[in-house]
Amino acid sequence: MPSLRQTLKAILPEALHPAITGAYEIIGDIALLTLPDALLPYQALIGATLLTIDTRLRVVAHRLPISGEFRIGGLEIIAGEPPLATIHKENGLRFRVDVERVYFSARLAAERLRLAQLCQQGEQTLVVGSGVAPLPLTLAAHGAAATVVGVEKNADAHALAVENCRLNRGHGHKVTPVNADFHALTPADLGLFDRVVIAMPETALTALSHCLQFVSLGGFLHLYIFQDENRPLPARDMDTILAAAGCQALSIAAVRCGHCGRARYRYRLDCRLG
Repeated sequence: MPSLRQTLKAILPEALHPAITGAYEIIGDIALLTLPDALLPYQALIGATLLTIDTRLRVVAHRLPISGEFRIGGLEIIAGEPPLATIHKENGLRFRVDVERVYFSARLAAERLRLAQLCQQGEQTLVVGSGVAPLPLTLAAHGAAATVVGVEKNADAHALAVENCRLNRGHGHKVTPVNADFHALTPADLGLFDRVVIAMPETALTALSHCLQFVSLGGFLHLYIFQDENRPLPARDMDTILAAAGCQALSIAAVRCGHCGRARYRYRLDCRLG
């Protein structure tokens, strides 16, 4: 099967070839792509071409910038028919996703599996910013955690998380979705956890001080952040926040786990509290 980039180069004017990337994300039977301004006049042709060369797809949408508290971007269908809701399959699990109402990244499937493999037998795990529950269910299915609590403020994402726990009956019983603003929760509401994941890369560092109270002594903490390539990782900022809360890190490590823009990357910061 020819790539989208190769096919578009054969049908679009040569002057536009530098703008063609051929990259797109598949969520279920939906393709999401970001088109530069130079290609917008050809978006219908690009969408129809993608549907022709990738028969897994039902609809193609042009992705507008992500914004807002719930990181939801506008979408414009350029080929195929609505709805922009689908069943996405990864790592042996099924997730119902509505890309117009919730944030979901299929590109994090491998990272979700890597994190699951870090979980130890019998752990109680908390995921803050759990969305439609792809990470909690992956931890439950492929990790050794006994229970996973997922806290999500977006009511649409929470409703889909509840449904996804039912879709994955073999593992969903380990997962408890909670629809709440994490700022309003304390250990009296949720308890303490052996492992806490803050899956909100835009605000993880500001969320850290509140989330520390949920980590048991000797427990593990994981933060996802976005960072420009030419800037140092915020290990010193983490130390400052931990010290202000009376906590100490036995270790801090950083793992690059995705590319999210020109010279901008997603990192996972791993920390064990002493």
